[in-house]
Amino acid sequence: MANRYLLASIGVSLLSALTGCAGTQLNKTPGMDFQARCAAAAAVRCFGFDSAAETDPHVYPPWGQTVKRAVVVSDVKASGTGSLRFEIPSRSGSDSSGSFWLNVADDLSVQFGEHEEFYVQWRQRFSKDFLAASYQGGGGWKQIIIGEGDRPGSTANSCTQLELVVNNPYHLGYPAMYHSCGAKDGQFDGLFASDSVRYAPDEWMTFQIHVKIGTWYKNDGVYRQDSTVQLWVAREGRPSKLVVNHSPEPAVLFGLTIPGTGSGYDLANTNPEAKYGKIWLLPYNTYKDPAEDHPPGYTWYDDLIIARTKIPDPS
Repeated sequence: MANRYLLASIGVSLLSALTGCAGTQLNKTPGMDFQARCAAAAAVRCFGFDSAAETDPHVYPPWGQTVKRAVVVSDVKASGTGSLRFEIPSRSGSDSSGSFWLNVADDLSVQFGEHEEFYVQWRQRFSKDFLAASYQGGGGWKQIIIGEGDRPGSTANSCTQLELVVNNPYHLGYPAMYHSCGAKDGQFDGLFASDSVRYAPDEWMTFQIHVKIGTWYKNDGVYRQDSTVQLWVAREGRPSKLVVNHSPEPAVLFGLTIPGTGSGYDLANTNPEAKYGKIWLLPYNTYKDPAEDHPPGYTWYDDLIIARTKIPDPS
């Protein structure tokens, strides 16, 4: 299995480089503002973070604390009247800032299982101090968790077998992904990522994840590689680039299908009742040293969209 994923990673690296270069030339989709993207993208949920009244019920303080570190602010925003700002204070541990979470549908009527697909797009901004801090001991901070949705009488936590996470692993400076919270064959399964788009301070970057579920992997050693996991990232004002690309479909470049470039993925889930249905936004930094002094850091979220089809880049 390890050799297969190594070969796949090499292929994805080359393909991502090619499609990343091509994307600048071929992306002809005009930019859209938040409201237009919500209306045009077969959206199942949009969240604008424009008011504390709508946002605060979904915000939770760091574990064991009562003060929330995420608040709606109006001075920095990608659209509308506000955004959600997380503070990472000095001398704070891994869960320094708490989290924001919500189900795809409040009534739990929309979740995604085998042979279904969805897209999640959001915009995020990072302060210079947030990106520059050493964060001693930290294994890297998370941006988003897409995980198991709640069920009637059962609240799903953020560490579940089917989860997908976008993070900055070991502070490498570019977004990557991992899967499964240690429950897929007993490991956190990293998804190879290109470093073609690095984090930049003080601008609204755009992130979009595509998930198409094939057959759930049952931890039984039967690998079908029939699921898709992709991540696009864009600097502000630039077209998105494909930085994670696990898909069973052969790549198409300049209108030509490239044989042998399909590199599908296995999404683990042994619970027949579990489906994707919940989103967490959080700058959780694994193993961050709570004794470290550093300037306060900030990250802002805005324009969260969950849809059944690919979402255009913003204006």
